[in-house]
Amino acid sequence: MSSSVAVPLEGERARPKWTPHIILLVASIAVVLASFLLSVDGPTNVVIPWLKVPLPPTCALQRVFHLDCPGCGLTRSFITLAHGQLDASLAFNPAGILMYGVVLFQIPYRLAQLWRLKRGLPTWNLNPVSIWIASSILIVLMTQWIVKMST
Repeated sequence: MSSSVAVPLEGERARPKWTPHIILLVASIAVVLASFLLSVDGPTNVVIPWLKVPLPPTCALQRVFHLDCPGCGLTRSFITLAHGQLDASLAFNPAGILMYGVVLFQIPYRLAQLWRLKRGLPTWNLNPVSIWIASSILIVLMTQWIVKMST
């Protein structure tokens, strides 16, 4: 019996272990910064305040079928939450608070993972916790969407 071992082809390199951590860290910082820099104008518009320019709607389901999707309102929820408007955040999308918390958590978590990798330590495995949190957010997203669509 022979055993086969995957050998990288010439010129092919393995992706560094830190790449996903860097990507998620940068994305999380960008989302948090955007939530503080943007503002909500009325029930549907997200605007760049210093230019008074509304951003185009991003929900394809809303544009094509005029129906909200489970994620509709998350951007406005993040922005109002960043500006301390908890009631407005909940009104736009109740799952926004959970998801914003996950995004905020990514910043220190990814920094710690990068620190561990730099020192040759193994990264933390939060997969069981991640699955539980993602399932909870999905349940909240779907529940609020079903309630919204039935009213």
